[in-house]
Amino acid sequence: MADSIPKWMLDEKTPSEVKVTDKPREPIWDPRLAIDVEVSAEGTPRHRLVTIGDSLMHGFQSLAIHNTDISYPAIIAYEMGWYERFPKPSYFGFGGLPLNLEFLIRDLEKEFGDRLDWWELGLASFRVRHFVDQVEDWWERGPGARVPNVRGINHNLGIYGWDLRDTLERTADTLKSQIVEPKDQLFQQIVENANERAALRVLESARKGGKSLTPLGAADELGAEGTVEDPGQGDGIEMLIVLLGANNALGSIVQLKVE
Repeated sequence: MADSIPKWMLDEKTPSEVKVTDKPREPIWDPRLAIDVEVSAEGTPRHRLVTIGDSLMHGFQSLAIHNTDISYPAIIAYEMGWYERFPKPSYFGFGGLPLNLEFLIRDLEKEFGDRLDWWELGLASFRVRHFVDQVEDWWERGPGARVPNVRGINHNLGIYGWDLRDTLERTADTLKSQIVEPKDQLFQQIVENANERAALRVLESARKGGKSLTPLGAADELGAEGTVEDPGQGDGIEMLIVLLGANNALGSIVQLKVE
């Protein structure tokens, strides 16, 4: 048992039930967490892999959701031989949402080379503004503003920036109600409601009887589809990965807000 930290070393607002020690907790090696689980499933699940999470699950990189084909759930699906049957949202067009820094830097490199001299700063700033304006127009008023009409529920249900409460409550319909009429800003050229637009591509097809579903509800619906041999009887998911809570915890350490 790790020794407790003296009270004088703790923040005075630390709740009494929170035990702070000077040693890491002993890892839990039992994957069942000492909980007996009765496994009685038979047959072949219709969905081998379904994932629920946040940016790590979604495939966030370089400040944007773009190439979800190489998100880690997609890589797992590939190694399982299930990649072609692992539906996931797509974000092609100007590097994705909200702003792909790698795309921006590569655009500058293409124009100015691998070094930016001081006399090129003016032209570079105009180049940046032009690129960001194109991104804004694409996702707010162009082809990117239209959510693809896909068939079936996505198997990658991760959404960047979401915490536990988001995953429990938000659906495609609530997302649509939160998207405001975009304004073509002159200076503040970041895609408005970028998170909601990205999440819509995950959840728009997650419906049951016309009712929009949360990520958890979508996974439940996939599980209810049953096996190949016995459709509609449950046990339709072979592997469900849920990784949530990072945004709940990280908010107390650092918070990044893009407006």
